[in-house]
Amino acid sequence: MTLIPDVMSAVEIPTWGDADLLVLHERAMPSYGPHEVLVRIDAVGVNPVDFKVRGGNYSAAFGENFPLVLGRDFAGQVLAVGAEVSAWKVGDDVLGTLRMAPRLGCYATHIVVSDTAMALRPAGLDATRAAGLPVAGLTAWQALVEMAGVVAGQRILVQAAAGGVGHLVVQLAKFLGAHVTATASPGNHEFLRELGADEVIDYNTTRFEDVVSDLDAVIDCVGGDVLDRSLHVLKPGGIAVTMAARPDSELAESLGVRVALIFVRPDAVQLQGLADMVADGRLVVHVAQTFPLAEAKQAHLNQEAGHVRGKVVLIP
Repeated sequence: MTLIPDVMSAVEIPTWGDADLLVLHERAMPSYGPHEVLVRIDAVGVNPVDFKVRGGNYSAAFGENFPLVLGRDFAGQVLAVGAEVSAWKVGDDVLGTLRMAPRLGCYATHIVVSDTAMALRPAGLDATRAAGLPVAGLTAWQALVEMAGVVAGQRILVQAAAGGVGHLVVQLAKFLGAHVTATASPGNHEFLRELGADEVIDYNTTRFEDVVSDLDAVIDCVGGDVLDRSLHVLKPGGIAVTMAARPDSELAESLGVRVALIFVRPDAVQLQGLADMVADGRLVVHVAQTFPLAEAKQAHLNQEAGHVRGKVVLIP
């Protein structure tokens, strides 16, 4: 029988604000209902949306339910299951992602889940890389397949290709058979070529619209001016999919192209497929930095500073 502790640790914020608010506290172990699962968290994925939530950008979705625990992505082990749960058993190694605005996020040592997209963690996938996969991997797959409809032989551009989502977009686009051009700083060019990028553009010295045109799709992780300029390099009817900013649909229409904003959808089947790809070496999750859970503040500061290659992960 697995011994379940009475207390857990979690990084809480008492209100919306800067990274200094992220402090580790003890709290009572949450109870779980008949349709819920208690998971011991072994690693936590940090996503850019986390610091945006912390700053109050999504306060309407979260309400004022302070203290609040951030975080959507986790990897860990099932400690207990409710009486009506049949899909999971104690001892299962899992990874998962919470829906937006969870009542208790993943910056913690334990979590109770019910509305989660959760998958079995294959033997070839460690917890650290697993925690870096869910939101970034699902965003990349859904942007490419569901929204852009990328198929073999098409030409795509990936903006900010070395980041958490971008480096997975590059690989998945190549898996789908596309020709991939990526934008990145010079220090990431070889990294992206190793991941399969056919061409890499130094955004510091070259305007991408001077060297690419007539593209089928752009996957944008930057927003702003970069997104607007990306619309000009699409072929008629081409599409730009962004996760970074609300797009200018009027501009897109005037150019005869399409633009869409993606909100990632938790999907257990897709997540299992992506996890299996990582486990067997077809997909690489690059973890740039790991921090102890108590150093969530530094993880946020590094993520906010930008130019992180791949993912940042917290270790409880």
